[in-house]
Amino acid sequence: MASQQQLNTAFSRVFFADIVALYPQSKRRYDCAGISDIHYCQLGVLRCLSSAETGHEFLQYHADHNVADIDASHFFKALKSPRRLENITSLNDLLATSMTGRVADAYDQCCELDGWDIYAVDGHYHKAACFDPKHEASDGTVRAAPTGHFFRLNMRTHHLSCLAMAEPENGKKREHDITAIKRSTADALRYGAATGRKVMLVWDKACIDYRHWSRLKHTYGIYFTTCAKSNSAAEIISANLLDRSEPRNQGVVSDHIVGTSNGVQLRRIVYINPEDGVTYTYLTNDFTLPAYLIVLLYKHRWDIEKIFHQLKSKMKERKSWASSPEAKKSHAVFECLAHNLLLLFEKRIEQTEGLRDEVEEKKQAGRIKPLTGIIVQTVRNFINSALTRATQRTQRFIRWVRVRLYQEAPWSEAMARLRELWTLPA
Repeated sequence: MASQQQLNTAFSRVFFADIVALYPQSKRRYDCAGISDIHYCQLGVLRCLSSAETGHEFLQYHADHNVADIDASHFFKALKSPRRLENITSLNDLLATSMTGRVADAYDQCCELDGWDIYAVDGHYHKAACFDPKHEASDGTVRAAPTGHFFRLNMRTHHLSCLAMAEPENGKKREHDITAIKRSTADALRYGAATGRKVMLVWDKACIDYRHWSRLKHTYGIYFTTCAKSNSAAEIISANLLDRSEPRNQGVVSDHIVGTSNGVQLRRIVYINPEDGVTYTYLTNDFTLPAYLIVLLYKHRWDIEKIFHQLKSKMKERKSWASSPEAKKSHAVFECLAHNLLLLFEKRIEQTEGLRDEVEEKKQAGRIKPLTGIIVQTVRNFINSALTRATQRTQRFIRWVRVRLYQEAPWSEAMARLRELWTLPA
């Protein structure tokens, strides 16, 4: 039997339907005789979803399932292509629009965020590729530096994208977040936000250059929220501005304007979680949003960390695929595409088949437990109860997709198996 030019099972056609539909709009399209753009996009996503430990192992598995036998050197050459990188980046950017409306916006209950684009941003690292150059470390060992990327998660839709690849200097293993922020253009940080919309970046303790954040705010409408460092020397210069009449502020104890040593004014919000008594302090350069929203946004910055866990532990993406900058960037974009397509596929099944993961819902409910030795408030406040959606796909769902993509079987058979995986026993 002749091999297919690309994966074309009934299941895979549904899974990759968004990519095929969006391809005519993507940048730098080209009709390649060897590996078509669609097949190349499939290959990258399939490798992220596969359990193969190496590129050669994955390509053999791909060919063994009656799909085109791709030479490893051809695939790795495609990974180094700037045109291919721009094309898959464009496809992933187009998916952002597709996910709006199809993935429920957990923040639509907060009308104060109308007019805002909100993103959680953080760095994530892979082990170095096999042939990455090695350098002598400070401890005398010789090793290659890990590959880092700064990922951006749309907190409304959970669309994942890449902001930049880390570029550590002077022999350092990692690049500091603020360095990546400074070398990013305003257009990259706004990520296509329409004129007049504000952009909030929720970052993990990255705000060490208050003047730069001030310029971004006043020139480009780019704001930040972060967790204050313990050694923050900002001084209070206002009365407590907390609106105690707002019930959603329950747990917030103070909301002050503070001044920094370089003259920039920020807002500092202190929150004591009523469920465990832990105190959190936040800084932001926005002075308009209610205090509870600043706390809520930072609380759910953790969503991006959970997605990193999905990439590393559930999809086994722990090591760079290749050594060239283009290949490393392509790897990161493929991880984004894999996450986004999995999420869209799960939502499609929920909406068209009426299936939902009852097993996971029961597990989530069981995770809300009192901490030993701590008196926990009986009634949960708004901040702790407002957002309850799943932030990553389950291992059993990923395994099911991984197997079914290559099987030429009726759709009903695949759904019957998923129903077994998702439904609680009677």
